[in-house]
Amino acid sequence: MKRLLICLAVLLGMTSVANAQIAITDQLSVTGFLDMSAVDDDGATTTSFDQFEIDFLLDFKNGLTAQADVNSLSGGSTDLEQAFMTYTHENGGFITAGKFLSSTGWETAEPTGLYQYSYSATLVYGGYQNGVSFGFKNDKMMLYGAVLASVWDGTDTSAEEIGFEAAVKVTPGNGFTGFAAYALEDMGAYNTGLLNVWASYATGPLTLAAEANRLSNWLAADNSGFGYLGMVNVALNERFGITARYSALDTDNTTKVDEITFSPGFAINENWFVLAEVRRNLDVETTTLAFESIVSF
Repeated sequence: MKRLLICLAVLLGMTSVANAQIAITDQLSVTGFLDMSAVDDDGATTTSFDQFEIDFLLDFKNGLTAQADVNSLSGGSTDLEQAFMTYTHENGGFITAGKFLSSTGWETAEPTGLYQYSYSATLVYGGYQNGVSFGFKNDKMMLYGAVLASVWDGTDTSAEEIGFEAAVKVTPGNGFTGFAAYALEDMGAYNTGLLNVWASYATGPLTLAAEANRLSNWLAADNSGFGYLGMVNVALNERFGITARYSALDTDNTTKVDEITFSPGFAINENWFVLAEVRRNLDVETTTLAFESIVSF
């Protein structure tokens, strides 16, 4: 624990001098973040630069937009995380082509959208995908469909064995959001399927979320499973909040994970956010402690 606190002090000292900037022209805006962490995983302590990302957002007007995200991870690799163009008609219809993120999942792909440091045990969502998506959206609902080279493999560009997604999202008001999606991919010898359903409710300082995932032929034929998540976040004031989460994943042949997470977070200013996390794996009885610092712009 002493080593972890020393790592945290170093981490915060490094992050505090980050120079967050944003540049905007008539057509181009830039956003991004810098993410660092210190983790004690049942006694094994590490500190790391986790991720730097810069996103280029283009608005060509008349409904045509584009986005390209450049991502650098802790191992030193830099890649084009996603790049796509979208045309949105004034009636709400849209079509997107390129490499983009799956529609599935309550938890976001980026740390800036998470309520805690870690991802849940039931992280079985689709990934970044090459393909075409289309649908309709307004203030109350979204209908979504996609034809993909792969649901889960962002490096796959082949059209020989393709994947599909279909989703519906409803936002009737009063803080409620409901979502249901089905993803299917041809793996050659079998088809892998995911039914993802989640709902959230936000009122005042309170945010609640629940999610269920039904898997078929997950990572192998005849390996079905079920995952679920429950989360509550309470904003105690404008800067400080606390999150509690329970999640689990159980498949026939490969996986059984049961865990609970507790995470307080604090916004130092509009661009700098820090949080701590305690995550307990109930199956193998291990505890992971983490501190995270995110600078966004």
